[in-house]
Amino acid sequence: MLWRTDGAPKCPRCGGRLTYYVEAEGYDGVRTVRYVLRCKSCGYRKVLQEVTIRKGSDGIIISVPKRY
Repeated sequence: MLWRTDGAPKCPRCGGRLTYYVEAEGYDGVRTVRYVLRCKSCGYRKVLQEVTIRKGSDGIIISVPKRY
């Protein structure tokens, strides 16, 4: 990943500043958390990691799918 001179990650599409944030959603007892880089200028979005949390019969199940 390229970096801008102001210390922020550089957007590969427009060269703007990427912002790091976390988004979460939940339904039917399943919670999904995503760690995302996003450019406010052009709308570029890249999911860095996704974590799924669900309630099982033995306790809490946490899964992190492999990304390629």
